[in-house]
Amino acid sequence: MSRIVFYRITFLILISYSFLSAELLKPTVGGEEKEILKIAGKRRLYTVVKKEAVVYQVHGPARIELIARYPSPKKSKKSQVFSYQITVDDENPININHKYKIQKSIRSVQHPSHYYTYSGNYFINIGEGDHSMTFSAQGDHKYPVLLRVIKKDFETAKKGKRELQPMVFQSNRKVVVDGKEVSYFELNNGRPLQVAVNGPKKLRILSRLIFESHMGEEESYRIRVKSESKVLGTYFISTEQSSEATLKHMTDKVPGKWRTCEIDIPKGNQVISIELVEKDRTVLTRFQEYK
Repeated sequence: MSRIVFYRITFLILISYSFLSAELLKPTVGGEEKEILKIAGKRRLYTVVKKEAVVYQVHGPARIELIARYPSPKKSKKSQVFSYQITVDDENPININHKYKIQKSIRSVQHPSHYYTYSGNYFINIGEGDHSMTFSAQGDHKYPVLLRVIKKDFETAKKGKRELQPMVFQSNRKVVVDGKEVSYFELNNGRPLQVAVNGPKKLRILSRLIFESHMGEEESYRIRVKSESKVLGTYFISTEQSSEATLKHMTDKVPGKWRTCEIDIPKGNQVISIELVEKDRTVLTRFQEYK
């Protein structure tokens, strides 16, 4: 996936926001075939995505949540592998891959004997103006992918934040901005950080990529957030080298500009795991809790 894709589409924006409203988007081209799933007593409308293009129009700025599931005629214990592709405007396409087990409690109005996977959730933040999003299924799938596209507007974040410290961490790093030191926790692939949250709450993750000498001025990375074995979301983040911040005791490296993402934490005591997907980079993270 090219770095240009991450740069031109604002996946995760600089300014901190919380969400004001949510809207289920409807396709403007294709996507006439629908499927209604009964989930926790509620009826949820999904668009059936095959290899033919399904196009959505969206006006930004907005956060787009993509909720995908895959059908199975059998109650299999194996994880189902499925994927789809998204193209925003004229940028390079992005392949999104999922692997989830069957969620036995879900039923379809159209296909009551079929079973459906747990949801795969991806998030994309769209910048200002009008944009098009084109979806199509990928790979040699026997069945189509079911997709919900949710648009969420933004408002400025509410007060009442509380800084959280990971339960166990490897390194605490200092980023110096305007002479002030700000503490971050180092995040590496294979060594996730965990924070305890008593939901329902919003968890904000602030992150900075550490730029090595071989990296370009613009880079990207992915953060995966989980509650036990359930993936709450995977966040694509684009950043560039900061001209205002430095790393204390790491003069040969440059911190990236800070980026944020917000996660809705379910009710109850939760241990949230934060993972770095890429193996070849290091990210600095901070965690804040909101009501």
